[in-house]
Amino acid sequence: MTRTAKFLRLPAAEKRLLLSSLAALVAIRTALWTLNFPRVQKVADAMSHPGAKPALAPPPERIAWAVATASRVVPDGANCLLRALATGVILKRYGYPSELKIGVMKSEAGNFQAHAWLESAGSVVIGDFQLDQYVPLRASDTAAR
Repeated sequence: MTRTAKFLRLPAAEKRLLLSSLAALVAIRTALWTLNFPRVQKVADAMSHPGAKPALAPPPERIAWAVATASRVVPDGANCLLRALATGVILKRYGYPSELKIGVMKSEAGNFQAHAWLESAGSVVIGDFQLDQYVPLRASDTAAR
């Protein structure tokens, strides 16, 4: 079954969630390509204002699914920072709190690596990948100087 056919078979609420996730991903991806990180954060914050509250907000796990699914059609969509920022935008639109986390580690080959993930209410929503190997940066470490 093609992606289009799968999309068309979804309930209307999930179609809206996927489309809003796609829009957030495209906007954040464009911002990451063209702006410095503090400005990208401002763009994400501006996109995060809650709209009219729907009768039933999707759970955070379903929002993460929508972002991960929509990211398959966005250039560099597997980027952890992109996914975490876009998920944060959608979560906040539905009134969920979220916190972007960035961690660093040194690989076995001696290379510096970084990873981003998003937490909401103390649980990892997206980006749960070998988190025990990353040292989280404090918020002040990621602030613009």
